[in-house]
Amino acid sequence: MNTNNDSIGEQLARVVTLLSCDDMDEHETRRIVDICLQAQTEPEKTLRTQYGADAAKVAQYDPNGVMAFILFIELEDYFAVADTVDELHEQIIEAFEQPALPDYPYDNNDFESVSDFYQWLDQQLLQHHDKYRLISFGESYTNDFQVVLVFRDQTDELLALCESLGLHADPCE
Repeated sequence: MNTNNDSIGEQLARVVTLLSCDDMDEHETRRIVDICLQAQTEPEKTLRTQYGADAAKVAQYDPNGVMAFILFIELEDYFAVADTVDELHEQIIEAFEQPALPDYPYDNNDFESVSDFYQWLDQQLLQHHDKYRLISFGESYTNDFQVVLVFRDQTDELLALCESLGLHADPCE
């Protein structure tokens, strides 16, 4: 058995756990990790088999993004994807039942950049759901924003694992 693959597999399993806020069962996590490991040696074939011909194109135009693409597809329900910050905010609001986050401040904001929005949103999360933080993950090929809520106290671990695995992830700030 390949020790390097075992180590990568363990790291990927931890990434899945962290991206899903520990919501995935062991068997589903293993299935996702196995797809990612298979894609390391046969990216185009793996993407075609698992997700179809259009997905296989990712292996051609973004070979370094294949693993992040797989993780996004498999964990898509945990992600918010949008073209505008107000659309993004609406999706983030839907992640929480109570207490509800405030609506997007269309008429009452001083956002001059996406960073300003992220800072405002982080303040809202700290006030209403302080155990969560928003990070960008992977590369959306069709939307401007691809983000996921993760546990705040696990963000540094997740970002370090992503860096180690060559996955694009950054805090939204």
